[in-house]
Amino acid sequence: MRLIILGSGGCTPIPRPTCQCVVCKEARKKGVPYERSGASLFLVDINALFDTPEEIKNQLNRENIEAVDYLFYTHWHPDHTLGMRIIEQMNLYWLAEYIENKKPVKKVKILALSNVMDDLLQIKNKYGSYISYYEEKELISLIRLKENQPIKIREFKITSIQVKSIENSTIFVIENKNKKIIYAPCNVKPFPVNNIKIQNADILIIGNVFHDEPLKDNYLIPINNPLRDNASSLQEIFKIKKQANIDKIVITHIKEEWGKSFDDYIKIEKKYKKENIKFAYDGMQINL
Repeated sequence: MRLIILGSGGCTPIPRPTCQCVVCKEARKKGVPYERSGASLFLVDINALFDTPEEIKNQLNRENIEAVDYLFYTHWHPDHTLGMRIIEQMNLYWLAEYIENKKPVKKVKILALSNVMDDLLQIKNKYGSYISYYEEKELISLIRLKENQPIKIREFKITSIQVKSIENSTIFVIENKNKKIIYAPCNVKPFPVNNIKIQNADILIIGNVFHDEPLKDNYLIPINNPLRDNASSLQEIFKIKKQANIDKIVITHIKEEWGKSFDDYIKIEKKYKKENIKFAYDGMQINL
């Protein structure tokens, strides 16, 4: 099983446009891995992409991805969906269509839980849904996933677990033979730690995790602040790891507002070495 974390950033990327803080200046100067683009994941073995942030075109080109056959969506939020134009950029050939009336040679399969698919279909303008437009252009086919029921793609099983919150977010469990990776990039509280599919994973890739405080501009998150309803502390992640018997944690969806650079995260990894955690970076490869 080979995965690439195409993007490890949050809704505020690093560098944040116009920001002149130390972390953003460093990222502009040094590039990857100091800079972070929107959260996305690619499963190389079956050409499966998870989410389309605004920067997805650049991410795919940077890693020289040659094909996308499956596109899984976790939820509707703009930083996970607004790059969906990649669908037409990859496979719509205007000259062939208008001059020879040729249809696209390939349809990308769009997969999401039913309520997430409904949310995606609501991303539209006065002419209609973007997803419906791509469907009419014969660029995609839609597959509505059922919660806790795995879909099989070649030797892989991918199970969708809905997070019980108003966000309609999804956790994907990716299994191959005796290996299991969980992808939970955003809005995954309350985390379904007791779901049997979550148990005994090799790796949990999880996002929206704030780290050692203070954060940027010396902010501290008060105990009862609403931000804690969708963002997790490191201590909460360590508890999930123990309860679900997960071997390794990879933290993604890293916001600029956390105020830390790539080098800072290396130091945090060393501080919590016994917990076996890593902080994702753009282009990070995971092989199992």
